[in-house]
Amino acid sequence: MSKAVLLINLGTPAEPTARGLREFYRCFFADRFVFDINPVGLWLLRNLIVMPLRAPRTARDYAGIWMDQGSPLQVYSERVGQGVQERFDAAGSDVAVRVGMAYGRPFIADALAELEREGRDEILVFPLYPQYARATTESAFHSVRRAAASWRQAPKLRFIDDFFAEPAFIRAWAGVIRAKLAEANADHLVFSYHGLPEAAVRKTDKQGCCDFGACCDEIGEANRNCYRAQCLATSRAIAAALGREAEACSVAFQSRFGPARWIKPYLDAHLLELLAQGKKRIAVATPSFVTDCLETLHEIGREYREQFIEAGGGDLILLPNLNDDAGWIAALHELSAARFVD
Repeated sequence: MSKAVLLINLGTPAEPTARGLREFYRCFFADRFVFDINPVGLWLLRNLIVMPLRAPRTARDYAGIWMDQGSPLQVYSERVGQGVQERFDAAGSDVAVRVGMAYGRPFIADALAELEREGRDEILVFPLYPQYARATTESAFHSVRRAAASWRQAPKLRFIDDFFAEPAFIRAWAGVIRAKLAEANADHLVFSYHGLPEAAVRKTDKQGCCDFGACCDEIGEANRNCYRAQCLATSRAIAAALGREAEACSVAFQSRFGPARWIKPYLDAHLLELLAQGKKRIAVATPSFVTDCLETLHEIGREYREQFIEAGGGDLILLPNLNDDAGWIAALHELSAARFVD
């Protein structure tokens, strides 16, 4: 069989303008894995709030992080795809590597169509979401299956559900953090993860064990797909690789919106708690992402930093993401190549 790796990321607006954001939001709000709510309420949210009000404001935020080559998420995803391709080529492996985006170009369907034209019939579907979540991982799987259903001959699909516990992933993050943490001279390290509504996490709880507390302290059969438990496990593994004591690190969740209950602790409140404990220089790592994006560079690097300093903090230092780090590219190649060995 002719093999390929499809690296999937969330996607990004094509341009940092209100028009670019509206095009992005049209795709985003059409995803029922993310917005499993009443269609009328969804229409009202999208057309009366997000499109006219949020799109222009968010466009300005994107303009503030835009690179010369484009959106950071797009730029780094393309570099990583090329880097993994080069590693397969150097190893003499006939494996094609493509990048597909959930809500931007190249769309997942476009990347798969290219692989079909090339005759690639065994595809490793590799969402670049370290921790499993229905809104991201399952949404990506759904898009792949729907696109592959139109092929003349169905490809063999292999799926990676998560990779939060993979030693190669942990090594890559520990290497990036270690390189920058010393110069940050921080009192404390926070691992910040993208938040999810509690209701979304409960949908993966098939055995009714979730109480968003001590049940997340270990990964077992009952909570294997619990996003919060996987985030905590990621943090423990990276901290161990760094040789940091448990009290020198903590975990929080960012990016919540709306009135629903989201998983805790919330990053903004957690930072104030740390400040009250006398921790005035805090470093933040973001291991639910693999590339810097609006939620890291703007939300943490600017908004949360300003709030922390205004509250009396000394500094909030955003550590770089994996981006196109050589160790991360090597880890992706290692993880991909291993999946093709039966």
